[in-house]
Amino acid sequence: MSRPRIGITCDLNQREFPEEPRARDRHYLMDAYVQAVLKAGGIPLLLPSVAEETDTLAFLDGIDALILSGGGHDIRPEAYSAKRLAHCGAANPKREDFELALCRGALGCDMPILGVCGGMQVVNVATGGTLLQDIAAEVKGALAHKPGKGATYAFHPVEILPSFLEETVGAGPHLVNSHHHQSVKEVGPGMRVSALSADGVVEAIECASCRFVMGVQWHPESMAAYGLGDSVCAEHLFARLLDEARDYAVEAVARHSEEGI
Repeated sequence: MSRPRIGITCDLNQREFPEEPRARDRHYLMDAYVQAVLKAGGIPLLLPSVAEETDTLAFLDGIDALILSGGGHDIRPEAYSAKRLAHCGAANPKREDFELALCRGALGCDMPILGVCGGMQVVNVATGGTLLQDIAAEVKGALAHKPGKGATYAFHPVEILPSFLEETVGAGPHLVNSHHHQSVKEVGPGMRVSALSADGVVEAIECASCRFVMGVQWHPESMAAYGLGDSVCAEHLFARLLDEARDYAVEAVARHSEEGI
């Protein structure tokens, strides 16, 4: 069969151009996502943030699985009915609205989903969960989840709980890379915690009743693409995502055939 198409959300920022009357949006993605998907046997398709929900949901017709990528902004606390705390960072409303709508649409059609770092937080908020707005301020004795000066990542082990994640990557502990200051506080209905760091911070979540809906707080794309940390566990995660995407694609073809599409 053809290689599964993996949609990956892009980050979004603006750049000023003196010849133009307003700033231009820029959609971009770290190459590690592309390389990790290619290495696993998939075709990466980059998904820009669009404003219209009909356009957003139309993306789902052209992909077999969804990766919600990480980014440099925080989700607005009002998205999970919380008050903004002092350490909560700047939001990216256009990307946030797009990803929440895209995630909910993918959940509605039982599409395989992998949320990475901020993408895990999107999955949790999309399913009705809440977030820690700043780990250092809210978790006593927290580990360093952000890297020191001059480093790209911090590294620490994670404990894998009995879960689909454990079936996928093994019991661990696994050494993972880390670059975040927020994480899951309460999981959304139907979700469960599947990995923790030593300080009790949630490192992975999953849907107990879905085909494949996982979120990880680390960056498996960089681990798989560049051999960082326990890279084998990251490769297993992408391999599982691709397997689920293949199954989804086969079922979609059969469904469309029955519907005469």
